[in-house]
Amino acid sequence: LKKALTEGFVGAGVNVVDIGGITTDMLYYAVGSSPEYSGGIVVSASHNPKQYNGAKMVREKAAAISSETGLFDIRDALKAEQDKTVSSNTKGEVSRRDVLNGYLDHVLGFIDTDLIKQFTFIGNANFGYVNRGVALLAEKLKLNLIPLNFEPDGTFPKGTPDPMLPDNRAESVKLTRASNADFAAIWDADADRCMFLDERGEFISGAYVTALLADILLVKHGGDNKIIFDPRVIWPATKVCEQHGAQPIISKSGHAFIKDRMRKENAIFAGEMSAHYYFRENFYADNGVIPFLLILEQLSRTGKSFSEMVRPYMEGHYMTGELNYRVDDIGKVIGAVKNRFEKEGTEDFTDGYSLNTVDWRFNIRPSNTEPLLRLNVEARKPGLIEKIRTEIESIIGSKPR
Repeated sequence: LKKALTEGFVGAGVNVVDIGGITTDMLYYAVGSSPEYSGGIVVSASHNPKQYNGAKMVREKAAAISSETGLFDIRDALKAEQDKTVSSNTKGEVSRRDVLNGYLDHVLGFIDTDLIKQFTFIGNANFGYVNRGVALLAEKLKLNLIPLNFEPDGTFPKGTPDPMLPDNRAESVKLTRASNADFAAIWDADADRCMFLDERGEFISGAYVTALLADILLVKHGGDNKIIFDPRVIWPATKVCEQHGAQPIISKSGHAFIKDRMRKENAIFAGEMSAHYYFRENFYADNGVIPFLLILEQLSRTGKSFSEMVRPYMEGHYMTGELNYRVDDIGKVIGAVKNRFEKEGTEDFTDGYSLNTVDWRFNIRPSNTEPLLRLNVEARKPGLIEKIRTEIESIIGSKPR
């Protein structure tokens, strides 16, 4: 696919810069830091199984290309001109560039490297290209890296490279506990997401990591800033914003929507429960290494264990985690849920349907990428979680898959 893309661009008179095997956020850096680049493409199916392939594309300054910002225009042009060949009398040229060192300097700029203490951590690359960068960072910061699945391998011999799946995390959990590591960092295959296990091997939800990172950045940059997050689970991040006097903004889930909203609002940070974390000083793009570095810095600064560090964001907060259901008519089910609950609290339609009360809230929405209905429930008391979940599932008519 990369070969075909290169040949097509060159034939159309476009100069191509080949930056080799990279992570998705290295593409964002390469395009965002180089005004001479009109855009970029990384061949990747992200965290999907080995039989998938695809490409992620960005415009100049690493701006996202989505259905609302040109992707459908490309689709329609391809359909309309599928029998035509695009060519130019002047052929493009191919050059090569290694962006890794520049990228590492960029991400290290988010922390004070002199503060970093010597930690032992599990680094699970999920057979992707984050391996080289993480190894060099560990060497530079004098960290004890225990590498896992560090050789790039697109066949993904241990299954789907998605750390949102408990099966994918199981190996890291076991190794964290056996090695007495301080924490584990698990990247998905293209490494635009990073998920964390604490020193006990316990998974830390992206909702709590979003709150932690928002807290860190608001301390660094001041409370007079905007923080964006998706509507799945909002209370931990909202609480942090209230403590700092920052403005919380809820956005539709999905990287293209989040990035566009960040640019419009000039927000300093955005986080999704799916572990996409976005930074204004990173071209408003998501990045899987910056969160790792910020958490290293915070661990060093506080002297706390990982579990102690995240406890304030988790106290008094309970949630189901994301539950997925296969249903025949997603719109009909969401409508039925709305009819049942609309009088019990404040409604929001930013992404699917959300209902907020004093003691509990939920968000139910269609997946952006799969034929699934996704439900998240959060509450201030543990018993309310199951009560609301059970009632919603009675309307859905099925159990989570």
